[in-house]
Amino acid sequence: MGRAFVCCRYFLVFGAIVLGISGAIVSIFSGYFIYQLKEYAPLTPDKVCGPSITLLVMGIITCALGWCAFQFLNFSMRSQVVTFAVALAIVTLTELGVGIWALVRHEQVDVLHPARLEESFALATTDQKSTWDHMQSKLHCCGIDGPADYRGQNSIPWSCCNTTNSENDNSTEGACTNIYKRGCQHVVINRTRSILLHVFLLALCSVLLQVSNPAFQERLFVRKVTNQHARAGRSQVAFILCICCYAKIYKKKMEKRVQSQIDRRASELDTKGSLLENRSKYPNNVENS
Repeated sequence: MGRAFVCCRYFLVFGAIVLGISGAIVSIFSGYFIYQLKEYAPLTPDKVCGPSITLLVMGIITCALGWCAFQFLNFSMRSQVVTFAVALAIVTLTELGVGIWALVRHEQVDVLHPARLEESFALATTDQKSTWDHMQSKLHCCGIDGPADYRGQNSIPWSCCNTTNSENDNSTEGACTNIYKRGCQHVVINRTRSILLHVFLLALCSVLLQVSNPAFQERLFVRKVTNQHARAGRSQVAFILCICCYAKIYKKKMEKRVQSQIDRRASELDTKGSLLENRSKYPNNVENS
């Protein structure tokens, strides 16, 4: 039982560490995806940040579950094991749903309504000029559908100029000779679809990692400790079974320790009782001695 207890402890430590690290990775990448979607907000479709936000929350909860797994190293109540198993299953199913949600949104993403485009472009040279300049220079695009969108303006912004082209040399005296021809609308749409696809892949990888995390340890340990449960399930089920086994072993170990203390106390009482009985039988010898 001692060897099984130690193996179970190391198994849970490894599983908790992997669980916490996977949650941290999911949280970091989800936050980065949210930043990317908000970076070009003027042309980003609505309701595309939901999967990333949900995945961010699930990553934080996964980190919390990894921390809670360490607490099972000291507790042995079955209710705690059940709570942990249910929470882990809910997180896994939620992440799977987030992946499907992101994939559906990937197929539903479309261009913005013309009224929304006009409203957004009206701020391109005023309140949101810095955002549009950053978007046009980084994505190598100009306007919504192309440079023709700036016909009503005094001039085309410098962010629409392709400064990396060899034609833009000192002989032009600061004039832009090569302007980006494509508009930013379809570039942002394609970029949004790419981000949603990455969100789907991140959710899928997280689910696979949580499901296959303890698969190797299951072969080395679970079949040795609980052969009757080894055929019932693998991977994540093995991790939960290991927690159950650990709780059971820990409980038996504590009961054995308590029983040992009771037996030792009873032995001490028996010894004292026998000494008092011998003393009462031979009082004279005790006094002479």
